[in-house]
Amino acid sequence: MKKLAVILLCVLMLVSGGVVYAAGGTQSDPLVSLSYLTGTYISQVLEQAQSAINTKTDSAYQQALGELNAAYEAAGGAAGESGSVQNGLADQRFKRGDVITLSTGSGVMLLAGSATAGVSAGGALVDTTAGQALSTGAALSARHRCLAAENTTAAVTVTSDTAVISLEGRYTVSPSDQTDYNALAGALAQLGMFKGTGTAYGSGYDLEVAPTRIVGLVMFLRLLGEEQAALASTAENPFADTPDWCDRYVAYAYAQGYTKGVGAGAGGTLYFGPNSSLSANEYLTFVLRALSYTDGGESPDFTWETAVETGCDLGVLTQGEGELLSSGNFLRAQVAYVSCFALQAPMKQGGTLLEHLSAAGVLDKAAAQQVLAEILPERIN
Repeated sequence: MKKLAVILLCVLMLVSGGVVYAAGGTQSDPLVSLSYLTGTYISQVLEQAQSAINTKTDSAYQQALGELNAAYEAAGGAAGESGSVQNGLADQRFKRGDVITLSTGSGVMLLAGSATAGVSAGGALVDTTAGQALSTGAALSARHRCLAAENTTAAVTVTSDTAVISLEGRYTVSPSDQTDYNALAGALAQLGMFKGTGTAYGSGYDLEVAPTRIVGLVMFLRLLGEEQAALASTAENPFADTPDWCDRYVAYAYAQGYTKGVGAGAGGTLYFGPNSSLSANEYLTFVLRALSYTDGGESPDFTWETAVETGCDLGVLTQGEGELLSSGNFLRAQVAYVSCFALQAPMKQGGTLLEHLSAAGVLDKAAAQQVLAEILPERIN
């Protein structure tokens, strides 16, 4: 109602100020027609008024943010407080249980994952996008800009395995001891085994998203050390539903017998199902194949339906990891986790996958071990 009243007030001001538009009348009827007033004139005035209001509101927001941060900077410096200061929203990755404490005038925006708000007594974390204050325990809405009000200490707690959050102003971070999937993805990226999706935030990792079949296949080829061979392949792609960017991957995988797709349609046309969700069992099937275990022939080592269970029996997974993959959501975060530890998993013929890749010239063993040693968390037992 207040917003409507402000707009109507702007309309009256513009009308009384003599704003004139080309009239819709005729020579015999020089007055402005009613249809023109209701269909064109008022609509244009309202648009101008709304634009003016938005401009003034954003200007006021930025001014208030600057003043509050300047005041807190002075107070914090005098008190010897430490923390980080970010001018303008900049995204960062966080993990489950991380707590971000915001001071007066600081802002936060959730981009991916989930998080809840907490505020000090008498304070408020204002969702400026929705125009409402968040109570303690309330979930942050994605892409909503929130601002810590005056005399407020706000705490944002990450409630998903990973999250991407943009911050501005002054804040501190209290890290949790939960599994850092972000670091695992970063390590794989350093090794050239994990690439972003093109998403403009969170390094493009999309760890909060369920993996697709094509993601699983590409990761499988990287674990085998055969990505470059796939890209150079001239094999024919028999599948009718694969986009151009993954054409070489699926053609090579089919030629090597790594995949048969999801079935055939009318006339025998084959389909791969590149965008279908990938289950934990399906990805463990790829991993076990990379370790030289078989799921075909007369005496298979496993079946895809029991790949997670077999992974535990073979020492590729811990029991805790097996339970996690069998009961929880399987996201790109878990793909990064399984892939990292698969490098240290035993091959069927002996040795580890990392040693196999090193012998094949795909990875530098010493360099890879150094990267992994810096980030590998305690395994989920």
